[in-house]
Amino acid sequence: MTEMLSTQTSLSEPLRSPSPRRKVLIWHWGRRGGGVRYTYELVRELKKHSELELHLSLSRQGDIIADFDALGLPGYHIDTYTDVFSAMLALPRVPIVRRRFWRYVREHNISVVVCTMSHLWNVPTLWRRPRDVAYVFVLHDPKPHAGDDIAIRKWMLDTEIAASDGIVALTEYTQKSVITNNSFPAERVWIAPLGIFPYAETRSPTSTPTGRRIQLLFFGRLLPYKGLDILLDAYKILKRQGKAVELRIIGPGDIEPYRAQIAGLEDVFVDNRWIPEEDVGSVFEGIDIVVAPYRGASQSAVLATSGAAGIPAVVTPVGGLAEQVLHEQTGLVAADSTPAALAAALGRLVDDEALRLRCGAAAKAHAMSELSWSAIAAKFASILASITPRQNRETQ
Repeated sequence: MTEMLSTQTSLSEPLRSPSPRRKVLIWHWGRRGGGVRYTYELVRELKKHSELELHLSLSRQGDIIADFDALGLPGYHIDTYTDVFSAMLALPRVPIVRRRFWRYVREHNISVVVCTMSHLWNVPTLWRRPRDVAYVFVLHDPKPHAGDDIAIRKWMLDTEIAASDGIVALTEYTQKSVITNNSFPAERVWIAPLGIFPYAETRSPTSTPTGRRIQLLFFGRLLPYKGLDILLDAYKILKRQGKAVELRIIGPGDIEPYRAQIAGLEDVFVDNRWIPEEDVGSVFEGIDIVVAPYRGASQSAVLATSGAAGIPAVVTPVGGLAEQVLHEQTGLVAADSTPAALAAALGRLVDDEALRLRCGAAAKAHAMSELSWSAIAAKFASILASITPRQNRETQ
């Protein structure tokens, strides 16, 4: 009888319609590199959150556009450019792209737009955007890197920040910077760390075969802030100390400023070109230690790849690098940014195989737990479920 009464009571209650799914558009018009991979990994996990209805806006020239298409999500995709010349020719199309972009947002009742990385067309696209659509900006770097820090780039980044209703920072360093330097409301800045980049094959660290030199890797664009000159001087110190090491320098950019340093060193291999997406994994094969000798950086996608592959890292104590590499757990943070300090940290890992293996194993474990995309997507989903436009944001 009790069971029957309970059933009858339940039937007499009004039926509750399920909560509507929040419609979110994920936006990134970059073509290649870490921003595209970041966007894909995030979207792939966010798609699993049933409370969200995802839409995409991407560049049709993107390296992995086919991977995005395979996710089966609706969206508004555009033609961007492939080089400087085509970029100049494309500029007159920006107002048309902007109008169609926001029309898509309106027609599909999208309430949140998430930009996963800054792009040259972002600022003109943000002009005249609907005031009732929340804009969330993923902030990779709080200011342009040295070498990219021309006045207009800083203005563009500051404009994107000011126009945002919420900021997702990849590190505590970036969070503090945008709150302090951009006077952004602290309650609207969240941290979601850079997730693992599954380029390299995940492996369990193993002992170095007898007689083989320890392989060091510098990977990425050759820009002044990356500190390759610091690493080359540190490597010179290691060689003078008789360390059995080799150095691999892989990435695009101007190699000329470093040629004299490289010429005076033994066992240095240089591959001065852009590495296609499908070949990035091979860069990390056989590597024992990844080195990030940066003069300044809020985070590094290279560390997101090496950690997932079980490779320990040595970094300088700048920006958010010390948040990505846990000192004496997943790698070593040098005492300062001098060649001597970097050489000392590298020397410890080179000489102490037990420490090197332990850090590699911990880097892998850390990446697969705290830096998993499922954990990061869960943080995003919580933000996207509640974000609203702020009343005093700058509008264009």
